[in-house]
Amino acid sequence: MDERRTPVAGVSVVTAAAVCLIAYSYLVGLWLDRHGHSSDLVLVVRNWVNRPTGVGEDFGFLGVALLLMVAGFTVAGIARAAGADRLPFAARLARGGLPTVVVAAAVGALLTAVGAEPLVDPAITTPVGAVALFALVLLVLLPLQHRVPGLAVFVQLEVVCLLVLAGGWATSTGELDALRVIGQAAALVPLATLGQVAWLYRVDLLLRWHALVLGLLCLALVVLAERVFPETAAFWHPLAAVYALLLFLIALPRGASIAGTRVVRWLDSRALPLFVSIPVVGYAVLGAQHLVITPAVAIPISLTCTCLAAELLHRCRKRLA
Repeated sequence: MDERRTPVAGVSVVTAAAVCLIAYSYLVGLWLDRHGHSSDLVLVVRNWVNRPTGVGEDFGFLGVALLLMVAGFTVAGIARAAGADRLPFAARLARGGLPTVVVAAAVGALLTAVGAEPLVDPAITTPVGAVALFALVLLVLLPLQHRVPGLAVFVQLEVVCLLVLAGGWATSTGELDALRVIGQAAALVPLATLGQVAWLYRVDLLLRWHALVLGLLCLALVVLAERVFPETAAFWHPLAAVYALLLFLIALPRGASIAGTRVVRWLDSRALPLFVSIPVVGYAVLGAQHLVITPAVAIPISLTCTCLAAELLHRCRKRLA
């Protein structure tokens, strides 16, 4: 998430907020539920915020949607800087994200092998797959993106629509499980495309009505995905996607005073390491403590270990870059 050539203050604030929402969702809401604990604070937030607004999963999907929009915004800038040459674009994306994801997967596998409990749910793996799929489609369409950005985005959405429908077919027939997984990842790609559209409009590569139409098509695909994959219907993802888009667009031209603070800069620059460390390190550390100490003590310890792991990953990534 820190690969932008010219950081945008509002995007930095959105990134920091999204990481915090994801940490709260997985290390507080989800972990407490799965391990039979209750928290008055979590119950109050659910009853007074989550349920009235329709934002489910303890803000987890809202945070993921915001991060996907940030990813789309960032990757769009990298694609434009690369021009029509696919190799520099692919190389920069690989250097920026692949080592972090590979290390996180290896650590998760090691922790599982020794009996720990990292979180490897689709809630974590599917967004990573969505970003990879978004980047792959953009890579294929890079020459078109350079010449006619609006048309390239429309073709992207057509490809995504076909993949979502194919994944729905695989789900309904129970065949080709890999196609189902790809379809579920494709269902999140429109969220990254919304960030891409925002970047293209911001740099005057899209007319206002073009951006509006493409944005509505992205949201329509999110609604379609909910119909195709009924297991997600209870979480009201389209509504959370609309909230995320509104927050993203409101924050985009603002946030300069907040973005300059040390905490926001740290969260923004380490967003990807934090995103993978929360389920791999933080969740596993919580699992190792819950029989010994109370959640009120275990959660801060887990957050500290998560931040330390993310800092280590960030520094290793900087050395490799």
